[in-house]
Amino acid sequence: MSTVSAPSETSGHECRFVNTLHERYICKICLYPCKDPYLSGCCGHNFCKSCLDNAKKINNSCPLCQNKELASFPNIQADREIIGFGVMCTNEERGCEWQGKLNDLNSHLGNSSGCQFEDVKCFNECGKMLQRQYLTSHIVTGCPCRIVDCQYCHITGEHQFIKGVHKEQCPKLPLPCPNKCRATKIAREDMEAHRKECSLEVVQCEYHNVGCEETMIRAKKRKHEWNRMEDHLLMTKFQLHKADNKLASTETRLCNAEVMLHHLIKNSGHSRTLIDSTHWPIRLTTMTTKVTGVAKTCPVVIKMTKFTSHKEEKVCWQSEPFFSHIRGYKMYLIVYAAGNDVGKGTHLSMALYLMKGPHDDELTWPLKETFGVTLLNQISDQEHFTGIIPYSNCNDRSTIGRVIDDGSGKGWGKAKFISNEDLNKVTSTCQYLSDDCIFLRVSKL
Repeated sequence: MSTVSAPSETSGHECRFVNTLHERYICKICLYPCKDPYLSGCCGHNFCKSCLDNAKKINNSCPLCQNKELASFPNIQADREIIGFGVMCTNEERGCEWQGKLNDLNSHLGNSSGCQFEDVKCFNECGKMLQRQYLTSHIVTGCPCRIVDCQYCHITGEHQFIKGVHKEQCPKLPLPCPNKCRATKIAREDMEAHRKECSLEVVQCEYHNVGCEETMIRAKKRKHEWNRMEDHLLMTKFQLHKADNKLASTETRLCNAEVMLHHLIKNSGHSRTLIDSTHWPIRLTTMTTKVTGVAKTCPVVIKMTKFTSHKEEKVCWQSEPFFSHIRGYKMYLIVYAAGNDVGKGTHLSMALYLMKGPHDDELTWPLKETFGVTLLNQISDQEHFTGIIPYSNCNDRSTIGRVIDDGSGKGWGKAKFISNEDLNKVTSTCQYLSDDCIFLRVSKL
């Protein structure tokens, strides 16, 4: 057997023939066995058709004898003889031992059961090129695009998706408790429920709403409350005393407002009999509506004054009522200057609460709207801070309208609306808190 040497660029057959070919089968241009041989009419030599075509583009004379009148024609006999010669597989150096006719080489290379050393592309279109003998193993165990099932939730998808993005979201993925309790295989979807019962979860004292700011793990909560019982009772007593004083002050202000309304109605010429004094909240609301007109509708800008006082006393502030839209849901805004729940002491908290309105029978229930509450920059019309409040928990129509004071109001909000640090920051272009007041804009999104 012999190997035919040739230039790096060739149009002839580059495979290795089993036996040395006669010179008449070699292209005189590329020096490889002729592929689609053409015979010159002048000197009788064979050329590859593509080699001869390229030579004609440069000079129409014979590339060997330089005859000016080059004439050539297909050498079918030579072609038939060449493709019948024995050749080695082009992957011989990789280890393929196949030998056969040149005419069968392409079938050997392109057949799935043929040359196992031929480079092929992965069927899953992952872009990987590998020898055919490794293709099955790659598709079954190595291809990132192979289809697999999640072993926890059994969703089907590509391996790279299941082990990547999906693993970070899988609701059934077992996780250890972040508090490092004995539970080590908690499904992601059950983690929140577990933490509500975990003995090592850090929780607030039951009396945090009356002033106890201590936190402890749940396992020590009862012991803390027992040891601090006297302190908790004093805190509760103090808060009740403050509530009594506030209630008395509110009653005084409302009585003064009632007198003013009497005077205003008398001077306006109305002689309508007032409702019995035991129902003064209804009368006050009615008279206010008659004097000031219909409540505002979103978007509405609300001004909260005496911010520092509300924060120091840790009491919530309630806005005047407004409507979500014309003939819409009646509501008001609650602001916790000192923070509430998980935002207590660190954030400004707020929530939207519903009231019974005059158009409730015409509206769709339960209320499922999204509102935006924007803390306005008092220096310029930019750098405002907006929080999104999706109102989606009002499913009990019978209790909608009860105010927050009786503990059954229907509200939704953000305990961590904005941090105290961001609220109090003052720059040349931004200031939210100024002259002890803030401005809030409520919009329906």
